[in-house]
Amino acid sequence: MNGWMRRFGTFAVAMFALVAATAASAAFPDRPVKLVVPFAPGATTDILARMLAERLSAQWGQPVVVENKAGAGSLLGADFVAKSPADGYTILFGSESLSLLPHLQDMPFDWRTDLKMVSQVGSLPILLLTTGKRPDLSTFADLVAFAKANKGKLNYGTPGAATVHHLTMEMFSRAAGIQMTHVPYKGAGPALSDLIAGHIEVMPGAEPSAKSHINAGTVKALAVFAPQRLPGLPNVQTSREAGVPFEMSFWWGVMVPGRTPPEIVNAISAATMSAIRDPDMRRKMSEAGVTPVGGTADEFEAFFRGQFDGWAGVLQGLGLKAK
Repeated sequence: MNGWMRRFGTFAVAMFALVAATAASAAFPDRPVKLVVPFAPGATTDILARMLAERLSAQWGQPVVVENKAGAGSLLGADFVAKSPADGYTILFGSESLSLLPHLQDMPFDWRTDLKMVSQVGSLPILLLTTGKRPDLSTFADLVAFAKANKGKLNYGTPGAATVHHLTMEMFSRAAGIQMTHVPYKGAGPALSDLIAGHIEVMPGAEPSAKSHINAGTVKALAVFAPQRLPGLPNVQTSREAGVPFEMSFWWGVMVPGRTPPEIVNAISAATMSAIRDPDMRRKMSEAGVTPVGGTADEFEAFFRGQFDGWAGVLQGLGLKAK
């Protein structure tokens, strides 16, 4: 009898836990949700996160509050989320930098256990930009020819050393057979300002932040590192069309603390994919040059792992020392 009662008690506790977890999932969210953006307000990451937050809020009937926690190349915000309660109420709007940084420095968390991938949101091909103050660099061919004839005399700016922007330009330079001088800045904004002023000649960029300057003629887009041209910039050729087959994109995705229950992860993933399927959001993303992606948690996990593994090969190929 006692054995039977113990087994019944164990079964009852397990069933209670299951029912409680199911009820919590069904009720999620029943209070405001925080969406952490690990970059400053106004950047492309922030703009996309606010698009998503608006639609998640509409679906859930709860406020989804965007909180910017910029610093340390996105690690400040990512670490905050990784160490938050694993209940789905603190979400990270992460980017490609999180797949690179573990190769370059000691991390305050382990992405394999402390973060859970939920759904990829979108990707954005990188543009090759030059200053409008150099009419002799008006085309891709002009840039490559000048750089080959003047080794190291062209300066390119990035948001910092060992960033995705920096490694992108180093990989492109190798693919094109040229050498330029790297000028690291504290953010993409200051680099873009110096590009416009003509203090640097080249930088990698993105359509949302560069398009108005391209239209004004203060910045020129010589190529896009993508397999096809951007709908918003149809006159900008791909680097492959220009003779240098090279592709590189920024990307973003939703992540949560690593121990978040699967039912909560799936609920957030489903809501994110629903938001990305929204015609108005897809239109706004397309206008910004961003390709909507979507996908399940498992698909995003596999994508992230592929990105992480890929950076190891990139660093080795560039002769840069990984951590």
